[in-house]
Amino acid sequence: MKFRSGIGGPAFILFFLVGALLAFPHPRRAYGFTIISEAEENEIGKKADEEILRRFGRYRHQELQAYVESIGQRLLEGIGPTSFRYSFKIIDIPEVNAMALPGGYIYITRGMLGMLNTEAQLAGVLGHEIGHATARHAAKQLTKAFGAQILSLGLMALSPGGRENAGNWAMVSTALFDHVLLGYGREAELEADDLGLRTAYRAGYDPREMVTFLKAMKVKERLEALGYHGFQGTHPETTDRIVKAETMSSILVEQGGGSLEVKANEYKAHLDGLLYGAKQDNRRLKIYAAKGGDTPASVAKDILGDQQLAWEIANLNGIKEATVFREGDQVKFLAPSPDGGSGGQRLKLSPN
Repeated sequence: MKFRSGIGGPAFILFFLVGALLAFPHPRRAYGFTIISEAEENEIGKKADEEILRRFGRYRHQELQAYVESIGQRLLEGIGPTSFRYSFKIIDIPEVNAMALPGGYIYITRGMLGMLNTEAQLAGVLGHEIGHATARHAAKQLTKAFGAQILSLGLMALSPGGRENAGNWAMVSTALFDHVLLGYGREAELEADDLGLRTAYRAGYDPREMVTFLKAMKVKERLEALGYHGFQGTHPETTDRIVKAETMSSILVEQGGGSLEVKANEYKAHLDGLLYGAKQDNRRLKIYAAKGGDTPASVAKDILGDQQLAWEIANLNGIKEATVFREGDQVKFLAPSPDGGSGGQRLKLSPN
């Protein structure tokens, strides 16, 4: 069928989609219900936060931590009053991941920070996790897993009592961490994608950057069969997520409302010295200020002494090898390990 101009044409369809988006600023909740109160959810999150930090450790970089927290709080300003007191913490593991606990406890790994290339992408990822928290996906999953039993299990696990309640907490935390680390399921991930795009857009970020990130994760998925929790087997196909995200971001951008921020150079400047990969490899990201006309090949030759590593420069920065840098562009590269060795395998395609 061919489209005609006028009321039945593409312009009308776009108008209808934008109108629908404006008419329904909060998408329908994906699924489920919970019998856990928000106060109980806060308490479960508080206890689980201690376990997350004990299990994985916090990445000790005060300036970078403050930067991530500031982006998270900027996103929350566009949401309005919330029931939870949100926090945003970097955990010290190389895997590319981000996660949300009940009660607004949000985490991002240093591996994820190393893979992202713009502040808008960081906003998209944090917005996705905020979406999980505001939609109360963890509480809904716990209700689904335990039914009414979660009330007694949760309260007993969180109340004083030492060993007699340790088994109850073990049951709750195991179910919780399974979903936190692997994701919340197809419908929940799509809902969080949607909420994350809207949240980033309301905060003034370009939502199309989240699409760029999802495409990069698709490449990573194909090359390594590993990645962000949203790409596990129980989740929507990556291609499906990309298509839906492209559609939503296009609709959001069509609304107008001023310039949208990407902030690639500002973001990369915060990554200088970030630990990359396994701790024992002792390798760190460094940032190079490009000269006008530089390319990944010239940076690889001048900084790393090996033009063949142009692909690594391109991959780290989410660009093509044919890219020509502008004066002052911030370029990520992997510094050789201090001991002069290779720091583990040299040919890494991502930070894990």
